[in-house]
Amino acid sequence: MKTKQLIWESPDGWDHFEGEDINAQLVLFFGSTDILAESDPYEKLKEKYPNATLVGCTTAGEIIGDEVYDDSIVATAIEFEKTQFQAVSLLMEENMESYSAGKKLSKQLEKEGLKFVFIISDGQKVNGTDLVNGMRSVLGDEVILTGGLAGDGGRFEKTLVSCNTAPEEDRVAIIGFYGDAIQVGHGSMGGWDPFGPSRKITKSSSNILYELDGKPALQLYKEYLGEKAEELPGSALLFPLMIKPEDQNESGLVRTILSVDEETQSMTFAGDVPEAYEAQLMMANFDHLVDGASQAAEYARFESFQDTDDPSLAILISCVGRKMVLGQRIGDEVESVKDIMGENTRQIGFYSYGEISPHVEVGHCQLHNQTMTITLIKENV
Repeated sequence: MKTKQLIWESPDGWDHFEGEDINAQLVLFFGSTDILAESDPYEKLKEKYPNATLVGCTTAGEIIGDEVYDDSIVATAIEFEKTQFQAVSLLMEENMESYSAGKKLSKQLEKEGLKFVFIISDGQKVNGTDLVNGMRSVLGDEVILTGGLAGDGGRFEKTLVSCNTAPEEDRVAIIGFYGDAIQVGHGSMGGWDPFGPSRKITKSSSNILYELDGKPALQLYKEYLGEKAEELPGSALLFPLMIKPEDQNESGLVRTILSVDEETQSMTFAGDVPEAYEAQLMMANFDHLVDGASQAAEYARFESFQDTDDPSLAILISCVGRKMVLGQRIGDEVESVKDIMGENTRQIGFYSYGEISPHVEVGHCQLHNQTMTITLIKENV
């Protein structure tokens, strides 16, 4: 597997970042909403790689190498030696359920030899939990699923996804990888600290939370936020919610708020918040967040990669909330991953509205929020 990396920083167009020219079959690209909304970057990338499949999305920040950018597009072109892949996508129709979308997409993939599926989804209108569960219902848990939900900075207005199309709203794309040559590692960790009492989710519907301990969820949440409640929903990224089944000892899932509804006193999350689950607020610890990124890298390298320095590609998908909290220290988490991956691993990625990866304890794929999620791929040739 060979890779070449590019970066677009308006008005300069596509510039070389790292790697030699290759005969790419697949190009992954991630960029700011304002730039990707223009036709020029996509069209010029297609001109560079006319025979390649192009898949990408908008972000809340772009990752390439050990650096984090804003208002740019980053791209990695990939040439496989033995691995076959298939990319499919769909536009979310009006009233289309995310679970149904996951099933419909998965059924388009050839099943024989399918080893790994990478997912790039609209980040505003898709329930990530339902999308993943729909895919699992078709593919089972033997096929590795990773990926993320597109971002739009801290605006939460619109997200765009591309799969051999100009980037557009409401699109979900998946790439299936086939054969024994492709090797995949994955890891997803947070690093947030819980605080305050654990409460019970007493009323919810899918990804909408109405009540905690029988009280209006938004009202209770605002009490904890104090003055920062005036900055909702953006300030909610600083105080996510951890949820887990009652009496479960394992670490839970973290959920990020996408929007609030003053009339119903409810909060809409990027993934499901089931009734009867326990919920607890989380807050940031800088060192723990960076340590979480390092742990995700260690997990990703653990099985197939720990004893090899073969060329590989790490796709980093980290939550917009982590970026807001880390601020000027945002480069620390990307650099910590690079230190573990080594010089022969190229990195690309983006800051997202949700991350998709197998849970390190439960095992099967789930939607995560506020994590650093890493997919590591290489070819055995």
